[in-house]
Amino acid sequence: MGGTSANVVVGASRLGLRCALVTRLSADVLGDYVIGYLAAEGVETKYIKQEKDGKTGIVFAEVYPGKDSMFLFYRENVADLHLARSDITRELIEGTRAVLVTGTGLSQQPSFGSTLHAAKLGRRLGKTTVFNLDWRPSLWETSEKVRTWRYGKVFAESTTVVGNEGEYLAATGATSLAGAIESIPDHEGKVLVVTHGAQGVTVIEGGRRTDVPGIPVPLVKGLGGGDGFMAGFMYGRLKGWSSSQAASLGNAVGAMVVTGHACSESMPRPRELNRFLKEKGMPFDLGSRSKV
Repeated sequence: MGGTSANVVVGASRLGLRCALVTRLSADVLGDYVIGYLAAEGVETKYIKQEKDGKTGIVFAEVYPGKDSMFLFYRENVADLHLARSDITRELIEGTRAVLVTGTGLSQQPSFGSTLHAAKLGRRLGKTTVFNLDWRPSLWETSEKVRTWRYGKVFAESTTVVGNEGEYLAATGATSLAGAIESIPDHEGKVLVVTHGAQGVTVIEGGRRTDVPGIPVPLVKGLGGGDGFMAGFMYGRLKGWSSSQAASLGNAVGAMVVTGHACSESMPRPRELNRFLKEKGMPFDLGSRSKV
């Protein structure tokens, strides 16, 4: 099972975070399967609504070691883009420490308005509000003007932004990374993370740039690496680590994911991750398995 949001909550849950997924799925055996899988991974599923009108999205992803994966999306009339504002309550957001929203949710209405609503609630209630740019050009049918306006509205509500250089350019319409950063509202007051794949990430915070190197591993597929990074990064931030420390852990989780054939199934558990960290000489220990 995959998909950015599902991958991240599975990865974060395995590391010890309490996670809930807010989305919509089809009211059929495929939707039932996804809910069952997530529940077995410790993810709270009571905020997932099943509907008869929409489908659960399907993607075929090529796994070919040494090259980028090719994707074939089947996302016509998908249920997740039917997400409504009423699906996201103040009570839900009040019970969290962080809200994570993704860029794919901005591609259509009513999902865009609902995603923006979640980000606004998170910001208003003082939560860490993380925006995963998640730019998938084949899933958008709007003009660049509409796309960048929608991204801009969510930028304004976010405390942390994560994406690769191409995603920052697509989200802002800028022609350079520097221009993209400058165009983000209150960019100096946010944590901006620019991912570079195997080369690691750059953390921009308070006007300071910190390069966090990647971890060399034998690549099976790049697919899911960014989601692994996000799971590890969120774990570190919610444990009170610095952005750079959290990014270093994120790099480790992402590196482990790209050495496996699957996405969510390749997310490491603490014992596996601790062993990997020790092998790589990284000074982290995930310690207790208790949920945080």
